Amino acid sequence: MADRPRPRISFFPNSSEPILYQWRADVERQGCAFVATTMLRDAVGHTISQSKGMINPNYTLDHFVNHLEPENYNQRGIFNTQIDYMLYNRGPRNEQNATKYEKVRRAIEILVRHFDVVMVSDYARFTEIICRITGWTCLKMKHANAFKGQLNFTERELRKIKDLTEANGDNLFIDAVKHVYYGHLDYLLVDSDEQPSGNKQVQ
Repeated sequence: MADRPRPRISFFPNSSEPILYQWRADVERQGCAFVATTMLRDAVGHTISQSKGMINPNYTLDHFVNHLEPENYNQRGIFNTQIDYMLYNRGPRNEQNATKYEKVRRAIEILVRHFDVVMVSDYARFTEIICRITGWTCLKMKHANAFKGQLNFTERELRKIKDLTEANGDNLFIDAVKHVYYGHLDYLLVDSDEQPSGNKQVQ
């Protein structure tokens, strides 16, 4: 008798958070460490990088980023931005029409609760941390995931990429990650009597 196929588990972090708790509990119950990691990057740069996916099907940029138009808030697109991937993976997208601020709050909440290593474009440090955690010997890997083609955009297209990425909450998300994990803009939270005076520049 043939084995029955194992049921597939849909994992969409925003709505399947109990799975993350269960994974960690199951692993730690066996005396092992559960380490969740993620590497993020500049929001607009990420969208531009994803646009290489429109070349082979010969999509226009307008078609490629159409799902990021505010009126299409719940449509799945050809690609995911970083905040949408963090929240919805490839599942239903923003069914509750959450604002970009609500999306950022929820994405940061998931990161803080469930991810042990969160970095932004710091590949050398990420590698160092992973090698320490695992005990692996760090090896210099050949850079293979590189696009060797050419991407050309008009000024209008670049402006559209920037504006839609911002409207979707991705820029704010990366800013929030930098604040939470890197202390970015912490100087704005310093008491007024501790702030630099005169013409001193905040470094």
